Amino acid sequence: MNDIMIDVKEVTKIYKIYNRTRDRILDAAFPFLHIKHTDFYALSHVSFQVHKGEIVGIIGKNGSGKSTILKIITGVLIPSGGSVIVNGRISSILELGTGFNMDYTGIENIYLNGIILGISREEMKKRIPQILEFADIGDFVYQPVKNYSSGMFVRLAFAVAINVDPDILIVDEALAVGDTAFQAKCMAKMEQLMKSGTTILFVTHDMNTVRTLCKRCVYLENGRILSEGPAAELADLYLHKTRVSMNQEHLEIMERQKEIQKERKGKNIDYNNEFARKVDIFREGTGEVRFIACKVFNENGKEEYYIKYNEKVTIEMQIEFFEDIEVGLGYHIRDNKNMELLGSTLALEKIGKGVIKGKRGERFRIKFRTLLPILEGVYNIMLVMSVPVIANKTVLFVDLVNNAAIFEVGENIETKLWNKVHLDNEVTVERIN
Repeated sequence: MNDIMIDVKEVTKIYKIYNRTRDRILDAAFPFLHIKHTDFYALSHVSFQVHKGEIVGIIGKNGSGKSTILKIITGVLIPSGGSVIVNGRISSILELGTGFNMDYTGIENIYLNGIILGISREEMKKRIPQILEFADIGDFVYQPVKNYSSGMFVRLAFAVAINVDPDILIVDEALAVGDTAFQAKCMAKMEQLMKSGTTILFVTHDMNTVRTLCKRCVYLENGRILSEGPAAELADLYLHKTRVSMNQEHLEIMERQKEIQKERKGKNIDYNNEFARKVDIFREGTGEVRFIACKVFNENGKEEYYIKYNEKVTIEMQIEFFEDIEVGLGYHIRDNKNMELLGSTLALEKIGKGVIKGKRGERFRIKFRTLLPILEGVYNIMLVMSVPVIANKTVLFVDLVNNAAIFEVGENIETKLWNKVHLDNEVTVERIN
């Protein structure tokens, strides 16, 4: 039995770019004149399939064609070439306003969406209570949606989309508008829909969501598929390319790119160092300071990479300065899907001013001591060293090392741990009448 729900074959979308508005009008009125224009390929020969019950993420930077492909799949846009075959009822949440009449009330728009999806008014009337319960926007449902905040609009749109028994649910980045509690509720509902066999295709920039929900991703870049495969691997690739791009932009802004490149050529990196050889493929950054070691010690001070549950460990890192500079640093502990679970920085621990100031040739040893109350399994350490560009917003990575150390945590033998991380709670128990 064929379980392909969405089959995208060689889809291309071309927009004509004109130098003048007048040329656009002339080309529309007199196409035989062949008015001069430039073809912009929003999508170019994109092909992929989505199977029944899959949750597939579409990732890529802004302008890569993510929303365009969703609109073509839902029929909002017509492709310039290629084809899309959809098997089943699609319910979608694209950009704000899609499928809604802004002058209608929320209730009227619920019925309108039912008509669009081929659901009778009587059937939609039965679904209204569960839609309103999920949306939780109160009496605003009787007001025109043009008066809604963006968050209220998304709540209603998502509540309608998931309560029409879709075979396929398509969600654009619109969910990012909702508050944190609502986003968590949406994620839980999408997991429930997946278990029931609903196919979900969504666009997001949140790589933790990708790792949590998706098994597979399609990575678009400049209208083409850059890669397609396991979600965790593509999430790391996306973050890597994002960091590289961000570093490049910051270097240009700070007008230091040429100077840094020249200085890096003259640095004497010790590639005889086992740590450097091991992690070189996993590292990135401008290189004024570099991590030269990372070790894990158990609570007895012995270097150890098998850790007991909730054991107090020491994460030791060593750094070497290749020029006079001050940097902040820290670490992340990541699980087998590379989701960050625990970590810290000098700034979080209020060590001095949150930075280390060093001179060329100096080396420092930094130790973080922490408990590991985490689920049994294999974990890796990411080391991060940076300088701020905009306080608490963006940084310039000086050295970022993935998989700096890998260790295993044993099972909690006293009681089963059901969550990834357990923090001690203060608990009271009292009998009430």
